[in-house]
Amino acid sequence: MTARASFDPGGHETEPPFAGSLEARASIALKVLAAINVAGMVLALFPPPLPQSLLRELTFNLAAGALAVVEIVVARALDRRRPWAVAIIRPLLVLLIAAGVGATLVGAQAGVMRLPFEAMLAIWVLLGARDVTLAGHADRRSALVVASTLLLIVSILGSQPLFGWAGLLDARQSDFHASINADCGAAEAGPPPAITVTYDWSWARTSPLPSGLDIVVLGWTGTDAVGHQLYYYDTTPPTGPGITSGRRDYPSIDMATQIADAWTASWSWGVELAEQGMQPGSVTLQMRQGREAPPNPGPLVFTASYVHLGVWHSDPVSVTCAWASPAASVGS
Repeated sequence: MTARASFDPGGHETEPPFAGSLEARASIALKVLAAINVAGMVLALFPPPLPQSLLRELTFNLAAGALAVVEIVVARALDRRRPWAVAIIRPLLVLLIAAGVGATLVGAQAGVMRLPFEAMLAIWVLLGARDVTLAGHADRRSALVVASTLLLIVSILGSQPLFGWAGLLDARQSDFHASINADCGAAEAGPPPAITVTYDWSWARTSPLPSGLDIVVLGWTGTDAVGHQLYYYDTTPPTGPGITSGRRDYPSIDMATQIADAWTASWSWGVELAEQGMQPGSVTLQMRQGREAPPNPGPLVFTASYVHLGVWHSDPVSVTCAWASPAASVGS
């Protein structure tokens, strides 16, 4: 096969590497990988079946796009027989093999079967013979390209542990602070007709580009002497932006359900982080008395917990309303 001539930026005619050589195969492989990266970015425009971390999606696609640019630059430099590009073929192939194996292992941990196509292409390139007419001389561009490729591959492979939910940049349970209050009424008046419970929270540190749904779960227990529930859910006043009464959804729903099952009754709120922005928040629950003058009412305990993206939940905080007799009450 006759190699087709190309022109360098200075207008001098050059010939690409010999067809079938290691350098020619490397050019082809890099162009194929660049096309795959761009195709992955296009597919990312379609929403996944389940919500994902916005920060992870953004960094993953930016890294994939930047890697595609690097691959095209190196491939075009190989076509023009640039010595700096010839010098870094083998280091790039080593990085591609590591990227393919690493991506396959990461996918397996997530339950996704994936072929290490980067490694397969790199091995195919290594089976080609060197073009003896080409000389490679590393320079600053060579070091910059190898370092950039390594950084981008690490960013892609580490997108979940670095930028995903529960990743290095996500808020921790220790960053979360909450309190709960209830107006139990006067100690001498007995259980009041209605009780308002308020749960407040704030963050010492938030996540960059927060996304996903958190859930606040507020539960209560308390009966009278004959086993009747003392208070029932009545209404929830309007909440702040991004906080929706009664909402439960992925990814926090399973953990929220487990927490709610520990209480006699409960209510929940969904916190849309992209809208709420992990700002200080508050929810209020208004309770109505089950029946007037309940016989020997036991203590009424309200407990609340905050579920963050189904990864962790805050330590529960509680408040207790206790009445000494049907005709007296005390709140704590």
